[in-house]
Amino acid sequence: MSYRLQTLSEEEEYNWTGDRKPGRDIIIAVDHGPKSKHAFDWALNHFCRAGDTLYLVHSVSSTKNSIVYDVSQTLMEKLTREAAKVAMVKIVSRIVEGDAGKAICKEAEKVKPIAVVMGTRGRSLMQSVLQGSVSEYCFHNCKAAPVIIVPGIVEAGEESVASLDKR
Repeated sequence: MSYRLQTLSEEEEYNWTGDRKPGRDIIIAVDHGPKSKHAFDWALNHFCRAGDTLYLVHSVSSTKNSIVYDVSQTLMEKLTREAAKVAMVKIVSRIVEGDAGKAICKEAEKVKPIAVVMGTRGRSLMQSVLQGSVSEYCFHNCKAAPVIIVPGIVEAGEESVASLDKR
């Protein structure tokens, strides 16, 4: 293991941004629920920085179903507009077909992001085992990047992303 230690006098200031690439690639997995919206908001406010590229990934069972595709496209447009307002980032929206966990991990393999951010419904361990959990699947199977699971603190009365147009 090697490391580089720099010694600076009191008058000198260390340049922490030294050789870092100006922008990072980040995947945010989204769906129509409030827990997903909470993870999206958390990522924009606490994780993303100017110059990053956000890949918003939404999985659908079939892109051939025009109703599902249209609703998903509306969701992605809303989130893209919100991300553009809140953070100075480049946004790439992707609607992918297939099982959500597998599709998210496949996108991570393609993009090679610094992280995959997603929400969780807060199911118990037993519920996750019996019903399956996308966040649990990604946590164990996504090898391309660390998975950040944002715990859901959204209260039961809060709105989902789909209900935001009704305001």
